[in-house]
Amino acid sequence: MGGTRVNVDLVAVGILAVAIGIGFLAAARHFYPRLGLSEDSLASIRLLTALLVGVLVLTGLGLVAVGVLT
Repeated sequence: MGGTRVNVDLVAVGILAVAIGIGFLAAARHFYPRLGLSEDSLASIRLLTALLVGVLVLTGLGLVAVGVLT
């Protein structure tokens, strides 16, 4: 059979990383209004969250791509 091989482990870890990133973003959006922080502090936390979610999602997508292509 000359079909393509997919590295299931990489794809699974990639999907998990994307799911964790999206879940973290959803949870953060739910809890931010309850923190009672100043606007400057809240802006810093939002930026940090965006960076963390971006890294998780891009890493997950990269792992999925590598898993499918190898």
